[in-house]
Amino acid sequence: MFNTLPMLRPFRVLVCLAFFVSMAACAPKLDYSPEPVLKAQISEPELQLTPSAQAAFAYLRAQELERRGDQEDARHALQLAMALEPNPFLTMELANSYWREGKTTEARQVLRGALQIFPGDQILSSALVNAYLADNMSDEAISIMEQYLQRSPHDWQMRRNMAALLLQYARYAHAADILSAIPESERTAEIRFLLAKSNAGLGLTRQTEEQLLLALEQDPYFLEALAELAFLYETEGDLVRAEETYRRILELRPDADDILLRMVQVNVTLNQPEQALSLALSQFDRESFVLDAALIFIGENLFQEAKILLDTQHPDEGPPEADFYRALIAYEGEGDPEQALVYLGRIPDDHLHYSRALSFQGYLLLQMERIDEAHQLAREGRVLFPNLSDFLLLEAEIFLGEDNMVQASKLLEEARRKWPGDTDVLYRLGYLQEQVGHREEALRTMEEIVALDPDHAEALNFIGYTLTEEGRELERALVLIENALKLKPGSGHIIDSLAWVHYKLGNLEEAWRHIRSAVEIMADDPTIWEHYGDIAAAKGKKDQARKGYNNALLFQTKHPNEVQRKLKEL
Repeated sequence: MFNTLPMLRPFRVLVCLAFFVSMAACAPKLDYSPEPVLKAQISEPELQLTPSAQAAFAYLRAQELERRGDQEDARHALQLAMALEPNPFLTMELANSYWREGKTTEARQVLRGALQIFPGDQILSSALVNAYLADNMSDEAISIMEQYLQRSPHDWQMRRNMAALLLQYARYAHAADILSAIPESERTAEIRFLLAKSNAGLGLTRQTEEQLLLALEQDPYFLEALAELAFLYETEGDLVRAEETYRRILELRPDADDILLRMVQVNVTLNQPEQALSLALSQFDRESFVLDAALIFIGENLFQEAKILLDTQHPDEGPPEADFYRALIAYEGEGDPEQALVYLGRIPDDHLHYSRALSFQGYLLLQMERIDEAHQLAREGRVLFPNLSDFLLLEAEIFLGEDNMVQASKLLEEARRKWPGDTDVLYRLGYLQEQVGHREEALRTMEEIVALDPDHAEALNFIGYTLTEEGRELERALVLIENALKLKPGSGHIIDSLAWVHYKLGNLEEAWRHIRSAVEIMADDPTIWEHYGDIAAAKGKKDQARKGYNNALLFQTKHPNEVQRKLKEL
């Protein structure tokens, strides 16, 4: 959060009077027009006082009126004091009077007027910056800071404040320029940290690391700098140094759960699951940590490690999330949908994630071909959760499995009308459109998904593969499929698409390399094996081509006659 001086604080009367006296001889006059009623309230003896004394008297009157709750007359008294004895303190008092009532526009007006009389005053400038930020007027706030720095270019703290604000709005180059003007001798650890953040935003990895290391030389206990350095190493793939840096943080903050979880993730990525599990088990008595760590293992398909971790929690007294994770392990890791249903059935209907558990049960029932139960659950889910698309999509999925395209289409069109921006709805609709032969409609639907979510890997792959099949826009298809694979590395379907587009482009070596990876990942997919055969045949590898076509037949390709023809041609 941008950190400037607080808007205003009342000062003791003696401090105020001393300030008035000090400013009396040289302060310029503000053109304020106090209310006539206040002028009338100043008695004849009071009018014989000096302007400074009259201002002090008006200020005291304002304080008294404010205590009585008469805010308007209190402000009028402050305006009189300012007309008699202009100074930044009285301006801040008046602005603060508006600020306390949420009248930020009026507060800004007072502060802007005062800055015309006292240009370059830091307190007034900082207060005006805060007043703009209160209404999310960041451009105006930055402009005030720039004006201040033109007059006071060596105010390093204000430069630091401005850079911090610019970084909140991802203005990295501007922040770097502001900070670069600070000489080396004046750069604190915090300033170097902000400069590192600016460089990181600009993609300057070496300069980012350099500034972070310099910041840590000045302050070895600077936790934010250590965390930023560890994250930098992690994103650059230097996981060994990332882990070392995370350990330094834990020496300073042993209770930092987020750092412990990052270390678990780093060790998993380093293919050190035993060390990752040991770290996680060290916190077995902390329920929320165990759940977060288990989710990391599940996400990396380390189901056994996740199960060991969850087994440290009491099965009957643990949180419902643990049963949800156990269901994932039973289904994904152990291939036991029946046991997964048992775990899901233990999640109470008043739990936050009950709808997810119910939806998961529906898909398990569908996979187990318990169609009537799946239908019933989908209908119950639609009644219980009418604002969720999950159960309508589940019912559409059931109809698709029954080849009831008409009913499935009807449900998906209903879902599209009800949830027009739901990419899950659109993807299933596009898939259905392709299934019934409406390929152009399917492409338009998938393009709509990508417009809503450019990182929707399945839609990117769908468009890329469809364009490849049609032999058009192959260069675009290649880019789309490569982007999809970045989002879902290791996906057999996407790797197959990548091999296929390279085949269509004539890049046979690339195609051959990728298709061999695809069949290793998805060894029972007939389409991938047919692609394997086509690419092998194009490279003159007849034995490998026969292997591909025979496996396509073995795994029940949808068009065996075409595959048989290709075998005969060999």
